[in-house]
Amino acid sequence: MEIDFLVADKKRISPVEVKSSSRITHSSLDKFKGRFSKTLGESYVLCLRDLTRKNDITYLPLFMGMFL
Repeated sequence: MEIDFLVADKKRISPVEVKSSSRITHSSLDKFKGRFSKTLGESYVLCLRDLTRKNDITYLPLFMGMFL
């Protein structure tokens, strides 16, 4: 599994994937969520898309990464 960043917040860890292309696949993030679901907070994908939320993953434009 390859997760680009982990953001810690008290007892929860939020995985962050960074995608630079318009085609977004996040199989590593899905595997990570399956394995560590009890300790996970919010899951994020930083990408070229607009802000959206789908299947328990928040997709953020790249410039919003500084707000994590």
